[in-house]
Amino acid sequence: MAEKPEVEMRDVVKVPKDRVGAVIGKKGRTRKKIERAADVELRVDSESGEVEIVGGSSTLPENFYKARLVVQAIGRGFDDRSAMELFADDRYIEVIDLTDLVGRSPSTLRRQKARLIGRGGSAREKLEALTGTKIRVYGKTVAIIGDEEGIALAKRAVERLVGDGSPHNVVFRELEADQRRRKQRRLLRELGFNVDA
Repeated sequence: MAEKPEVEMRDVVKVPKDRVGAVIGKKGRTRKKIERAADVELRVDSESGEVEIVGGSSTLPENFYKARLVVQAIGRGFDDRSAMELFADDRYIEVIDLTDLVGRSPSTLRRQKARLIGRGGSAREKLEALTGTKIRVYGKTVAIIGDEEGIALAKRAVERLVGDGSPHNVVFRELEADQRRRKQRRLLRELGFNVDA
């Protein structure tokens, strides 16, 4: 009887060369963590920045997909701990290309990235706190990790700050109001009320 050939899933994620080390991690720890969590093998080409993800017959498709997202997140500036959150069922990543919002002018990109980050990271930290997400501004992108609702709020805030040029205080005030409404809905749900209807 012939042996069943091993089924493989393969995909390649391109990461910036300066983030390849973060994908591998100190003494290969990050790579090993991802490989163990998803039952995949990561083949990293330090020269090209390509990370090949290989899943065998025992690899679950959803874990293969999540490993891809984790590598993408690390490539977009997240540390391994934040990126590994993507293995949870309710965590997602959204990557926004800033050039779609502000064009390709290097000076405009630099200025808008500075607006998103704020002095000492204060604007980014406040966005994270108000939306329950993690946000990284890297290269020409903004990457957001969170649940669906948090990502939608953070994405809208980024678009308002960068695309529309809305003042920080206006955007933060709207997010604070959203945060209060979310807390009220959560409390009502816990008390047994149907607030989703």
